[in-house]
Amino acid sequence: MSRNRSGADGATDGVAEGVAGPKKAIVVYRSHSGVTRRYGEAIAAFASDIGVAARVVSVGECDMVDLAGADYLLLGCWTSGLFVIAQHPDEPWLAFVRDMPELSAGAPRIGLFTTYKLRTGSQFSKMRAALAGKAAAPVLELQSRDGSLSAPDRSALERFLA
Repeated sequence: MSRNRSGADGATDGVAEGVAGPKKAIVVYRSHSGVTRRYGEAIAAFASDIGVAARVVSVGECDMVDLAGADYLLLGCWTSGLFVIAQHPDEPWLAFVRDMPELSAGAPRIGLFTTYKLRTGSQFSKMRAALAGKAAAPVLELQSRDGSLSAPDRSALERFLA
């Protein structure tokens, strides 16, 4: 029988006896004005709230070695391009993905997120294309205009992290 360990105050740490520590998520973002950074922080905060050890880092600060040890990798970029056509990830995000080591299929589980002004358009298809051959196909796509995590985002993220 597995039980949660409890501290002196009776609070449990969420880790069952005989089970490895919490799952790990790395949220890597490229932000232009801070909105995508805030969205990444909201994603990581939600993951932490449900028991996943989450860390947020920009593409320029990410240590590539850490990626292989993550259970979940969420990659985010602001939507660059014209307001209604030619949306794409910006060059620093694309450079990060090009430099990213090839990750084993299925680990970490990949999710994408973006922020936008009017439409995401072709943003996700271009993000997926950039990742092809580097990692398993992304199984989550989240988008926000203002960097906040909506109720549907929370539901999708909870399923993704289950």
